[in-house]
Amino acid sequence: MIRAAVKSDAPQVYRLMAQLQQFAGVEVAQEAAFTRQFSQILADPRFQVFVAEDSRAIQGVITVWLRESLFHGGRVALIDELIIDEGSRGQGIGSQLVDYVVTCCTRLGCVEVEVSTEADNLAARTFYVKHGFAEQGILLERELA
Repeated sequence: MIRAAVKSDAPQVYRLMAQLQQFAGVEVAQEAAFTRQFSQILADPRFQVFVAEDSRAIQGVITVWLRESLFHGGRVALIDELIIDEGSRGQGIGSQLVDYVVTCCTRLGCVEVEVSTEADNLAARTFYVKHGFAEQGILLERELA
């Protein structure tokens, strides 16, 4: 089942984020700091957070940032994170979450949905192309902290 995330989901979503951060080789966030930020994101109407769960636990999470774009002439959505629990991968949960978000974004009047991933993450790139995304442009980053 896919549903909007709520504050009480923070511990399970934190567990998923820790998996992603470990995979990416970055320092895992402190749980208290994560929980504060998670609550702030849930309260911000520019963000949408959805979870996929079964009867036992949250199996996946997807976060989406909505913004207005002058260039695109309307609202654009950015899938910021898509995380599937290591033990739940290969079951179509990521596909369900992406399809759910695309449907929601269409209903919200978005003209485009964007996503980025690491250039060397070929599995993620293939996944998104399979779901109708096209590789365009280059994302540049400048770390500030």
